[in-house]
Amino acid sequence: MEKFLIKLNRFSAWVLLVLIILFIVSGYGITKRIIDPVFSKYLHDKLLPVPLFIFFLLHVGISIRYALRRWKLFKSEKTGDIYILVIGLILLIFFLWLFFV
Repeated sequence: MEKFLIKLNRFSAWVLLVLIILFIVSGYGITKRIIDPVFSKYLHDKLLPVPLFIFFLLHVGISIRYALRRWKLFKSEKTGDIYILVIGLILLIFFLWLFFV
């Protein structure tokens, strides 16, 4: 399980890099018109935010999990895992609510 989480963390970091670059390029596409403004606005406002936030939460959640284990903040590793999972799900639900309302 640990090897899988490390690989997932690295994969999510690379996906985040690509998504952030696309987000920046689409933002410049809207303001500086380096690409089609209509496509840029669709990409920037409709297509990129949800996967960006999901991969951000995934990457940060796994990284915080390992940090909390290193710092021995919780007595039980399961408690720390549940804490990270609950906070991540709350943030995901809140973001999706803000995005779709």
